[in-house]
Amino acid sequence: MVPVYAIALFVGFLLLLAWIVGVGIGSWVEGWEFADPERRFGFAGRSIVAGLVGFGMAGMSASFGGWPPALAILGALAGAAAMVAVARVFGPDTV
Repeated sequence: MVPVYAIALFVGFLLLLAWIVGVGIGSWVEGWEFADPERRFGFAGRSIVAGLVGFGMAGMSASFGGWPPALAILGALAGAAAMVAVARVFGPDTV
C-alpha cells in the first residue's frame, strides 16, 4: 500500500503547488482573477487537495510505523479527514 500512499501524496503535493501558484497569479495579475482556484473550485477543490495530502502523509507514516495494513488504511482515512477539517477551518470564508 505504500506506493498508493506515495502516489496520493505526490499528486496532492503537485496540486497544492498549482493551487498556490494559481492563487498568486489570480491575486496579483490584473485581469487574471479567473486563474484563482479558490474562485473556480471553492471548498470542494480545496478539500480534494487537502484530502490527498493528508491521506498520503498519514498512510505512509502509519505504514512505516509498522501498523497492520487495515489499520494503516484507517489511519490514512483519518489523516485525510483531519486535513479536510483543517482546510475548512483555516481556508478563506468567502472569495
